[in-house]
Amino acid sequence: MAANDVKASDLEAIEREHVEQLARAHAALAAAQDRSYWLDRWGIDLNALMRRPGARWVRWALRLARELERTLNALRRYVGVRVTDLRSTAVADEMAAARERAREGEPPGA
Repeated sequence: MAANDVKASDLEAIEREHVEQLARAHAALAAAQDRSYWLDRWGIDLNALMRRPGARWVRWALRLARELERTLNALRRYVGVRVTDLRSTAVADEMAAARERAREGEPPGA
């Protein structure tokens, strides 16, 4: 009977994995159909468009713009973290200095 339980649980795990794969496939198909719908609606033949002489340069410019955007976003995140670190350090230093002044008996704000 234990062997049947193991087989049943294995089958359930396989079935769950299959259902998840189907859900991912359906989501990908829906996204592709959505993109295709708008190309058809606007009357754009993407294959013909990409065969045109300037298409290579357009793709290059789009890749460059995308890479530039990613670099700028990474730089913004880095600078944001650094500024936050600097502010935290400055606040901590000021609090330590205030505690030191309080220990020495100086009035606050002096």
